[in-house]
Amino acid sequence: MKFLIVDDSKIARKRLNSYLNELNYVVLGEAIDGLDAIDKFKSLKPSYITLDLEMPKLNGIDTAKKLFEIDPNVKIILITSILDKKEIINAYRIGIKKVITKPFSIEKLKESIEEIKG
Repeated sequence: MKFLIVDDSKIARKRLNSYLNELNYVVLGEAIDGLDAIDKFKSLKPSYITLDLEMPKLNGIDTAKKLFEIDPNVKIILITSILDKKEIINAYRIGIKKVITKPFSIEKLKESIEEIKG
């Protein structure tokens, strides 16, 4: 399983990278915002993405919509610190497979990945 990590926080990207490596997943790259994510997605072609909701330039929902236009089969885990039911419902409606809230444990990340494997 190959991942692209998308988060504007360097600390969050480092933690996710560490968790994914510890779980024996391959991290192909990291992106710092939605526009960077789209560029890296096209070149790296990951099958899984961890995507922060709140980012500059392009938020997680709008980024996900554009990623699904490129590859409708990509599996996205949206990561957020905001528990807005409307945003979460919208995330699932557009095709995001899983939403997890910050802070989260390596066990929660592993469980979320297991749920969306296909």
